[in-house]
Amino acid sequence: MIYPRLFSILLAVLVSGISFGQHRQEPPASPEQSQLNQLDNRGKKHGIWLHTKSPSMGEPGINEFGHYEHGIKLGAWYKVDHTGDLVSIEHYRNNVLDGEVKYYDQGKLYCIGHYLGLNPLNKFDTIIVTDPVSHEEAYRVVSTAQGALRHGKWQYFDPGNGHLIKEEEYQVDELVFRKDYEISAKADSILKRKHEARMPHVKSKQKTEQTPPGKKISYTP
Repeated sequence: MIYPRLFSILLAVLVSGISFGQHRQEPPASPEQSQLNQLDNRGKKHGIWLHTKSPSMGEPGINEFGHYEHGIKLGAWYKVDHTGDLVSIEHYRNNVLDGEVKYYDQGKLYCIGHYLGLNPLNKFDTIIVTDPVSHEEAYRVVSTAQGALRHGKWQYFDPGNGHLIKEEEYQVDELVFRKDYEISAKADSILKRKHEARMPHVKSKQKTEQTPPGKKISYTP
């Protein structure tokens, strides 16, 4: 079922793009160019798709929509709850998270972060990292089974007043910098920790960093 408010949000995204949080999002496509939930001539998802997940086992229902390119998730994907409130905006490339992500509490922004998508076509990926002290560059080889890694700046906000409460910097999923600001009671609550526990890197990540047999495989985002 497409709820009226969700339909309005989806239509706005398709037609002209809408502003969530601090940045304006470009529409994945226009309704003249694409119809919902279509397949290409090989039976793969293509164009704008809307997925609906009904409430189950205490988890709320979620509607997710975005663009497929011949079966591969690409670009901005939006998650909206059953009331029509925005839950997240995530960017994909090669079917894995890559680039900026935003997470919301009842439609209010509480996190902006960045993922580095690994190349799913290879077993291992080679990434350049910079030492935060010496600024020397080095190569890090990781298993692409992880899908995506936190890489870059992550900012956390109090969803009640929008104040910045924490900043973190990651390189290949390793924390290299952190700064805490004044934390409100709500922002440091069980609810915030519950939200963080639902993020992709917390739910499914298993670190498997290792050196591949044979030569390294280079992949530039």
